[in-house]
Amino acid sequence: MEQLLQIIIPSLFTGILGVIGSWLYNKTPKGMIEVKASVVETEIKSAGFYQNLLDDASRRLNDAILAIEHRDLKIKERDDKIDQLIVQVENLTDELRKYKQLNGKEH
Repeated sequence: MEQLLQIIIPSLFTGILGVIGSWLYNKTPKGMIEVKASVVETEIKSAGFYQNLLDDASRRLNDAILAIEHRDLKIKERDDKIDQLIVQVENLTDELRKYKQLNGKEH
């Protein structure tokens, strides 16, 4: 009987440890895989969120650049018009001087 207990107890102990080890081995990788999958899924959602933010910022930046270019064009047109008016004023001033000289009123 004592010999039987010496065989059964270590065998039972080894069997129990084997079952626990097998359970831990099967649970841990699955759990880790699920955790990693959850982390990856969260990172994908986060990346999508930031991609949408970047797309929106890019669109707004392009709109702002177009608005600035449009304003620059208007400013250039106004500057050109001002330059033309200055030339006209100078020409009219010269004509006025000539007219006054012809009428004997030098100024």
